[in-house]
Amino acid sequence: MRLLRFLMFFSLILLAGLGTGSAADTPNIQGKVVDSSGALIPQAAVSITDLATNTVTHTTTDAVGQFVFKNVLVGPKVINVQKSGFESFTLRFSPATQHTITATLQVAALTDSVIVRGTVDPEATPVPTREDVMMMPETVRVLDRKQLDAAGPVAGGAQMLQATPGANVVGYGNTGGQKYTVLLNGIQQGWAGEATSFTAPGSLGITYDGIPVADPATGLWQSATMPQNLVIQDVQVTYGPGQAADRWYTDEGGRVEFTPIQPTVDRHLSAATTQGPYGQQNFAFVGNTGSFKDWSTVVGGGLGRGNDFRSAPDGFGNHTRNGSVFGKTVKTFSPGSLAFGVLYAKGGGYRPTVIPTTDVGLIEHGSGINFSQATSGFYSALPYASYNKYDTNEMFMTYARERIHLSHTSTFENSTWYTHIRRFHRRNQDALSQGAQVDEWNNPHSNMFGDRIGFTQVLPYNTIQFGGYLIHEVYNSHNLFYSPAEGGDGAKQIVGAGSKFRSGYFQQDNVTFFAQDDIHPIPQIHIIPSVRVDGFSTNYSDQAARDFTFASSTYFSQAADGTITPSTSPVYQTHCSLNPQTGSNATDPYYNFSGTPVPTSDGSQTKDQGSLCGAHESRSAVEPGIDASVTPFQWLTIYGGYDTIYRSPALGGGGGMFQAVNPKYYILAKGAYAQFGGKVHFTNAPALRNFIAGVSYFHNDYTNQEIDVETALGVVETSGGNSAYHGVDAFFDADPRSNIHFFFNFAGESSKFTTYVTGGPINACGTAANPASGCAFYNNLPVSYVPNVTLNTGLYYGIQRHDRTIIEPRLWIETTGSQHLWSNNSGGPTTQTMPSYTTLNVSFNAPITFEKQSLNLRVDMMNLANKQYNEYEYISSGGYFAALNPNASGYINAYPGAPRTIYGTITYQF
Repeated sequence: MRLLRFLMFFSLILLAGLGTGSAADTPNIQGKVVDSSGALIPQAAVSITDLATNTVTHTTTDAVGQFVFKNVLVGPKVINVQKSGFESFTLRFSPATQHTITATLQVAALTDSVIVRGTVDPEATPVPTREDVMMMPETVRVLDRKQLDAAGPVAGGAQMLQATPGANVVGYGNTGGQKYTVLLNGIQQGWAGEATSFTAPGSLGITYDGIPVADPATGLWQSATMPQNLVIQDVQVTYGPGQAADRWYTDEGGRVEFTPIQPTVDRHLSAATTQGPYGQQNFAFVGNTGSFKDWSTVVGGGLGRGNDFRSAPDGFGNHTRNGSVFGKTVKTFSPGSLAFGVLYAKGGGYRPTVIPTTDVGLIEHGSGINFSQATSGFYSALPYASYNKYDTNEMFMTYARERIHLSHTSTFENSTWYTHIRRFHRRNQDALSQGAQVDEWNNPHSNMFGDRIGFTQVLPYNTIQFGGYLIHEVYNSHNLFYSPAEGGDGAKQIVGAGSKFRSGYFQQDNVTFFAQDDIHPIPQIHIIPSVRVDGFSTNYSDQAARDFTFASSTYFSQAADGTITPSTSPVYQTHCSLNPQTGSNATDPYYNFSGTPVPTSDGSQTKDQGSLCGAHESRSAVEPGIDASVTPFQWLTIYGGYDTIYRSPALGGGGGMFQAVNPKYYILAKGAYAQFGGKVHFTNAPALRNFIAGVSYFHNDYTNQEIDVETALGVVETSGGNSAYHGVDAFFDADPRSNIHFFFNFAGESSKFTTYVTGGPINACGTAANPASGCAFYNNLPVSYVPNVTLNTGLYYGIQRHDRTIIEPRLWIETTGSQHLWSNNSGGPTTQTMPSYTTLNVSFNAPITFEKQSLNLRVDMMNLANKQYNEYEYISSGGYFAALNPNASGYINAYPGAPRTIYGTITYQF
């Protein structure tokens, strides 16, 4: 009944809004853009934002610096003018009839990036301005090139996020070719070796140019598929699920939008090359055609390679490489625009293992080294002959977007995309694995198709949006653990004795409808009720017997009484998630390659890891929400809201949900996110001059999480939890002078599992007072790897001579606070902590400008003090290194952070 009353109320609001849609005066706004000398500036980007409806209209100045907006609704407006090489111009005004504006741009002293961006095509995606951020009724942080450059020239997508408040980035490398796990205010996304599954995976949305790239079936974004820093225009981080019209299927903890370099109205070509330690090299380029017969195109990409900062005694450097190429073209015409985009990216390399922090007697066979940070060295790794795992992630995506202006108040938009994601893990002669699983050939892949439709109607007192999207995906979970000595061959798909294998097909369909109404009785007040209806359909089919070949051998089966009989066809361990899993005692069937009966306990049992039975389940949910903002003064916005989101649980990098979970226990995870905050923005304040600042409080309840952990041996352990997060996020950007830029980001947070269970899904384990068989409860423990504090701050200063910047020193500090550890002994969180750490980083930028060309020299020094720290630690059960010391357990394994690294970058542009 509550839902019915909410929908009826929402429908009345929509009808009331439609009823108020009377005609309004539509004046013209025109003007010119000039520099400080009065010279006209062509091809400057001009936008007008209606403060009542929050709609934005774009155009560019013509060859003589003129612009015009026709049929503009009466009411308060903000005009923003931007041109590469100049400071932006902002003016608030309220036209009643015709209005004329002269915008004077001042030359910018600080370089915005090593790759110059031209003026963005008005139909492409510009960097959100500070005025845009002020009008958003939620917590949003925009990372522009100044902050993205702080990640370093060889950083990838995940590392760029370190600057945003509340971010914790965990990984085993320092380049974009390696994988990382990202937490935003405690909510996890990504997959970085052992740094996985300490909260429900894949609960943070990731988009590229507005298109979702987190895999719907696994829930994961493979960060190595966004390896190049220099070709990203900006990153926009939205905290919490956000409004219904903008939300995707994984946005429980928020959304990160990576916007690549956009088509521009002027021609431009730039190239940058970087050289760093450990043989690390990178090359990136961007080329813009400019506007030609209403078409504008950009092409860019990059290649990177080099060793990891951890090295083995045999000289093995865990080499990595990555590359990406993208293109986007925009066609503008009188009623709207049409855009096409394509991206191909691939990142991979050898992945070093975690390393014990103390000496626990891990004597590496062959070399005789005692492997730990305390003995073999803080940045040491295992020799190639003992452990070498090559890990590759690639993605291909193509998309189209149509935007049609049906009238000056009505807009229709449609996006269509296809995405292919593939992972490939190859592990050879692994001395850490036992029995018949010394090698791995892991090659899962996904194919996705999606389409999103949206309609916007602007009325005098309402802005109504409605639409929906459909996403269809098939995920193949292909994986083979094998031993050549036992007849297995990963490349030829041959299953041998003792192999563990899977090839399940997991189909996921997501259909969503949304409606929301921005009610603005006066321009200073916005009330935004919204509702989404989400439908999820999941289907699982095991096709391992079809997709694999079994080695020629004598097969055996073992009866319940222990009798072993020969068989003419392979017999291997299977299970069905609808029933108890086999494999717990010696009566299970097994396949023995050698022809001699072998007890089950020796680990040579052959096992199909997929669920033998198929399953098809559907779930749906309604997501109501309401957001509001008040602007009592033009420099102040106060906002708040409460939004809910449901998502289909996913197994992360494993074999699909029904591999481990009985379909009858399949439930949707729920996020309930509340926030309250304020933003302040001045363009001509005393001392600080142009600055923006914001602070917000959030509370997030995340319930019915499925937390499935996959061990190094491919064994899936099912857990579940309810968690709660609350804290404060804050940011500050200031430009007190044209040659000074300052930024500050801060988050303080507390989080805990109100309920955490191991041994099964949360809805199948009973209660802490009466747990189901095999389940264990760990309630009111802190969520692992959520720092109590994150802080980063930086200062950029341009040293000038003759009104030109000759060198620009930059300094920034990053602090990650104390975090609680995960324990593999218990399979759950703990109260034990790892220490906080701080790094100091500096760079020097020297632009050399010619008439129409420029050369930029830059030196980056990361971790200047060469501080030794671990960015990730966990308590080991001893299983990972059991081959080196089977008696050791309870010690701490770690991923060390990178030592001092110095990079040199040269950029040439014209």
